[in-house]
Amino acid sequence: MRRALDLCTGSGCIAIAMAHYNPDWHVDGVDLSPEALSLAKENERRLGVRNVRFLESDLFSSLQGEHYDLIVSNPPYVTNAETDALPREYSYEPEMGLRAGNDGLDLVLRILRDAPLHLSEDGLLVCEVGEAERALSALLPELPLMWVEFKVGQMGVFVAERHDLVTHNRRIAALAAERQGGVAAGAAAPAPAPASGPDGLF
Repeated sequence: MRRALDLCTGSGCIAIAMAHYNPDWHVDGVDLSPEALSLAKENERRLGVRNVRFLESDLFSSLQGEHYDLIVSNPPYVTNAETDALPREYSYEPEMGLRAGNDGLDLVLRILRDAPLHLSEDGLLVCEVGEAERALSALLPELPLMWVEFKVGQMGVFVAERHDLVTHNRRIAALAAERQGGVAAGAAAPAPAPASGPDGLF
């Protein structure tokens, strides 16, 4: 394990923790929000972590050619109905950090679709989907996901292996395209992950 990515890093706490406890890793943290990245960089300086880099990116859009052994993500996964019903104090939260479609999976499907392009051959994706766990399991019952069990705290965290995401990519891409009102992006020819062939991806 040498390279890790924290997707939707927010304040950078996960990226910074990975970098701190694994000083031989190179860790990237990406977010679409300049304000979030400013806070992440402030936290990086305050905590004196030197092996983390923060980048502005809409998910993987600015990471062409980058590959990682581990991708972790805590993306927005709150449904439209849940977002609309949140108490007033949540109005201080940026809506882009909460709202994720009718079932909370709009961004998660894009992550599942594009993660194999940026994972090394034996790479892993770890992603939190919270209450959207049931919706994801119903939508993609054929996708092998390992659900992490915690003694306390939030459930709804899965681990996916790259080869499984490659195997089921066409189905995932079709579902993601439906959310974006387009055609499944199954024909792009990405650079293969290091030490691996294209695995039939796309």
